Amino acid sequence: MPTADLFPMLVPMSLVLIGALVALGFEPFLQRASKHAIIPWLAAGFLVAAGLAQFGATTGHLHGLLAMDTPRMWLCGAIIAAALCSIAGLQQSLSRDEYPGGESYALTLFATVGAMVMTMANDSLALFAGIELASLSIYAMVGLRRSRPESNEALFKYFIMGSVFSAIYLYGTALTYGATGHTNFGYAALDINHQTLFYVGQVLMLIGLLFKVGVVPFHFWAPDAYTGAPIAVTGFMGAVIKVGGFTAIGALWLNLVAMSSGTHPGGVLNLGEAVTVTQVGMVSLEKLNLALLVLGLLSLVLGNFSALKQTSARRIVAYSSIAHAGYMMLALALPTSTGELLSLNSLWYYLVAYAIATAGALAAFAAISGKDDAGDNLSSLAGQGRAQPFYGLMLTIFLISIAGIPPTIGFLGKFLVFADLVHKGKMMIAIFAMVMAVVGAAYYIRMIVTLWAATNKEPQTASSPVLARWALSAAAIAVFALMAWPNALGKSSAQSGAAPGAKTAVVAPAAPAALIAAPTPR
Repeated sequence: MPTADLFPMLVPMSLVLIGALVALGFEPFLQRASKHAIIPWLAAGFLVAAGLAQFGATTGHLHGLLAMDTPRMWLCGAIIAAALCSIAGLQQSLSRDEYPGGESYALTLFATVGAMVMTMANDSLALFAGIELASLSIYAMVGLRRSRPESNEALFKYFIMGSVFSAIYLYGTALTYGATGHTNFGYAALDINHQTLFYVGQVLMLIGLLFKVGVVPFHFWAPDAYTGAPIAVTGFMGAVIKVGGFTAIGALWLNLVAMSSGTHPGGVLNLGEAVTVTQVGMVSLEKLNLALLVLGLLSLVLGNFSALKQTSARRIVAYSSIAHAGYMMLALALPTSTGELLSLNSLWYYLVAYAIATAGALAAFAAISGKDDAGDNLSSLAGQGRAQPFYGLMLTIFLISIAGIPPTIGFLGKFLVFADLVHKGKMMIAIFAMVMAVVGAAYYIRMIVTLWAATNKEPQTASSPVLARWALSAAAIAVFALMAWPNALGKSSAQSGAAPGAKTAVVAPAAPAALIAAPTPR
């Protein structure tokens, strides 16, 4: 990728950051009611401007620290869309609860900037800065309701464990730097004497990131954190952290495969392209790939079957997010035969679909959950679709997308992952994942049936602010409209099974000696 101009590439992220600072600056000077009437619109205005600027951003990289390509452009756009839905949900719930402060809107924007940095990062230190900016903001948002014990417990667990796994990630970064002399993801040369140190460092970095996205066995924080946070915050953290975390995992994985195969050309890889997988140095990587597949399958089983027995909507979302992390892990699978191409475009599309639908669903649910989210359980959800048709319709659309029911982007995202597994020769894994998708659809269908079921009790009603109507309507349209661009995030994932030497291979195989060359001087 070429070096990009600084200004055009950073405009979207800069607009969100300016919006966060403006919201933070205005907040002390506004009355309580005005905070929830004015600041959300300020935040939404900056997010819309950032979204428009995002699709005109320059493609390239900033000296290996941050990069922008077609997948990253769409993923950053999905983060902005999720943030807009979450701002609308926060406005609805916090104004209803008469929450005295408006800092949560600024924190949402700061976390959005952090997630965008995670998505654009091509350097382990830049990625760490994004992780911490997003995490510190979300820690505060999880503990927004200070008077509730479950909120304080969720904050404590999330903060302590997040700090531990951030330290693990940093230790992995230190080991990787010791082996290569670089902090960038892509290394054209690796001293054979330092390979063990390098792979240990990469594994520790992956473990730190797997905690952030809630993959088994690093998932234990998710149910408590999702339940203790306000519902709109649950949707936001579930959407943007998944996007930022899995984009970082995917970028790290592509570079690692290219290096281990001896096909890395140096510089920054375009996440929308494919890398050629050869036999050079692949023994260690195949073991790591098997471990990632096992973690993905365990996440599918534990997430889906645990969600089936939940009665709290937030705990259902928490366990389903673990299951969705499993599908995303399966997208990292290597081809069975060497000489083929590895593409992660099915993962990028899945992330876009999941982020928009999850943030939209939880924003809609926040509107009908009642004061202090007291209507979090399924019994309180009964009949709300009839009492509040707009929110009922929006929630139904987003739930069928998350469940993977056609014709939605959620269905297409799952289909692309399954098709990718088949092309990679992982037929049995694909069949098992499809069975788990059917199991996962059950608890979403149960929520939809409950939402529209007739009930004798009088359902709660809620107003529909203009911001919520516009944001949720736009997200619902995107759930169907993005079906028209299954290959928009790069080359078709089906090409991952192309023959060696196909035109889709943009990373030319290098000599095996590249793996044993002397590292660049520090």
